[in-house]
Amino acid sequence: MKAVDTGKEKVKKICEVLRKETLDPAKKEGERIITKAREEAEKIVQEAKRSGARMYEDAKKKVAEERNVFEASIHLACKKSIDTLKQEIEKKLFNPAFDKFVGDQAKDPKVVAEILSALVKGIEKEGISGDLKGIIGKSVSPEAVNKELTKEVLEKLKGKGAEIDTIEGGAQVKIVDKNMTLDLSEEALKSLVAKFVRDDFRSVIFAV
Repeated sequence: MKAVDTGKEKVKKICEVLRKETLDPAKKEGERIITKAREEAEKIVQEAKRSGARMYEDAKKKVAEERNVFEASIHLACKKSIDTLKQEIEKKLFNPAFDKFVGDQAKDPKVVAEILSALVKGIEKEGISGDLKGIIGKSVSPEAVNKELTKEVLEKLKGKGAEIDTIEGGAQVKIVDKNMTLDLSEEALKSLVAKFVRDDFRSVIFAV
C-alpha cells in the first residue's frame, strides 16, 4: 500500500512541477498575449475613430470649400448675366429711342433755329468777332429755320441765315476767318445729351 501511495505522490509531484514550470507560465503568457492584444485592438479602434473624425472634418471642409466656389461662380454668372441684360436693354431699348428723339428734335426747324441763336449769342458773349456762317442739316428747310431766327441773329450771319451742309441735323456756326467751328450737329447733340440722360435712364430702369 505504501508503494502505491509513494507512486501517487511522485506522480502528483511531477504534475505539480509540470504545472508550475509549464502550465502556469503558459497561462500567464496567454493572459499577457490576450491583454496585449486587447490593448492593441483598443489602440486600433481609437486610431480608427480619430482617423474617421479627421476624414469627416476634411470631407466637411472640402464640401464647404466647394460650396463657396460654387456660390461664387453662381454669383459671378448672375452678375455677368444681369450686366449683359442691361447692355442689351440699353442697346435695343434706350439707344434707338434716344437716337430717334434727338434726331427728330435736331431736324425740327424751330429747335435748329434755337440752336443757331444760342451759338451766335454765345460767340457774341465771349467777345469773339468775325464772319459767321450758320450751317444746318441737309434734311432741314433753310427757309423754315430762317423764319424762326430773329433779325439780330440774321444780321450776325450777314443776312444769309442758315445754309445747308452735309450734317444730318442740328446746327453749326463757323467763324470763317478764324477757321473755327462751334458744333451742335445731330451727332454732337447725341453725344452731349447722352452723357446726362444715360445715367438717369440707368438709375430709373436698373436702379443703380
